[in-house]
Amino acid sequence: MRDRGSGHGTAPAPGTQNEGREPADLLLSCLSGGRELIADWNGVADSAVWHGLAPLLFRRLKQAEGRTRVPADVWERLRLAYFESADRNTRLYRALRTVLGGMRDAGIPLIVLKGAFLAEAVYRDVAVRWMCDADLMVPRSEAARCQAILLDMGGVPKYSEDIESRCRRDAHLPEVVFHDFVIEIHWTIASPTGPVRIDVAGLWDRARPASVAGVSVLALSPEDLLLHLCLHSSYREGFKAGLRPLCDIAEAILRFHDDIDWAQVVSRAHEWGAARYAGLTFHLARSMLGADVPDDVLARLVPEGIDRHMLATARESILGTTDFRQSARRIDNLAAMPLSEKAKHSRERIFLSRAEMAARYPASRDAGSLFPYYVLRFRDALRTSAVLALRRGLPVLRSRTQDRTVALANWLKSGKP
Repeated sequence: MRDRGSGHGTAPAPGTQNEGREPADLLLSCLSGGRELIADWNGVADSAVWHGLAPLLFRRLKQAEGRTRVPADVWERLRLAYFESADRNTRLYRALRTVLGGMRDAGIPLIVLKGAFLAEAVYRDVAVRWMCDADLMVPRSEAARCQAILLDMGGVPKYSEDIESRCRRDAHLPEVVFHDFVIEIHWTIASPTGPVRIDVAGLWDRARPASVAGVSVLALSPEDLLLHLCLHSSYREGFKAGLRPLCDIAEAILRFHDDIDWAQVVSRAHEWGAARYAGLTFHLARSMLGADVPDDVLARLVPEGIDRHMLATARESILGTTDFRQSARRIDNLAAMPLSEKAKHSRERIFLSRAEMAARYPASRDAGSLFPYYVLRFRDALRTSAVLALRRGLPVLRSRTQDRTVALANWLKSGKP
């Protein structure tokens, strides 16, 4: 990923530090190589966990020699998240090796989608890309046989449904639990009932050999992979899947940079009726995480440009809901405290040690008295609490947000300026 801009390494001036910024916004800075002083590392870690990016954040900070900037308890929390992810994903790949081997022995062609492919081939570290399931694509004609083989190997269906009727309205079959992991069998990469029309035969024609869990399989071409990741974030999830899909896009571009035919990405997106979905998602990946998307690609995907309100709504869908829930939880916890605990909590938030004050207000390092900076600290804490309380208590604003989300969905579907 590219650096998101200059100034990350400079200390914030008194009164301009980042206490008022949302944790997910600070997480973006950390993931993009930022080195600003962060007051609320626990908030950043909470956001990383929420987005499924704690292992990636740990690797980013470790690569940037960031341990000296992170409190020991937060560092240990991220380190444990990384190794827990490594353990879980190792077990998932072990189960996946059995599944892939069984399909191969049955002569069923397989394309491994998203996380199971990305962790090994793109991130090149199975611990970094958090996964809760494995997505596999097979020819539609083999879907029923593939499901039957999974069940014969000991898989348990989460629910029963006729496969043909399911394929007519969805991109994947009912999930199967295999060795405590969910396996999703897809026959295409987007719902067949919506405005996007995928050339499934083309996906298979362009697929490339790959190795996943030690088994020879197929993977989407770099161009199809990028479009699939865009559609997963925008078309399937409505940008509610958080930051992880954008990280996947940025990492995939970095990994396959020399192999990507951007003209084909643009052409295929238009052919599928997915140009706006791809254009907006690429724009967000570039603006938020520094993904190396060429300017002309964005211009050709959405020639009329992207309205700033649509951009803001999409960004809010990715970040705002997460931070609202975290903020609401903090307000609720404080409200539930006895009065004496509230007073103690407030004192601890405002009257910090000299070292902690210096981290937030660098100019206080050489000050004879901390009183002026405690005044600043009180003002900033009060302002932050007021913002959180306001966001917690205004359902009208949340209703308006829902209206903007509907407008965004309609804009994406319409394909009209």
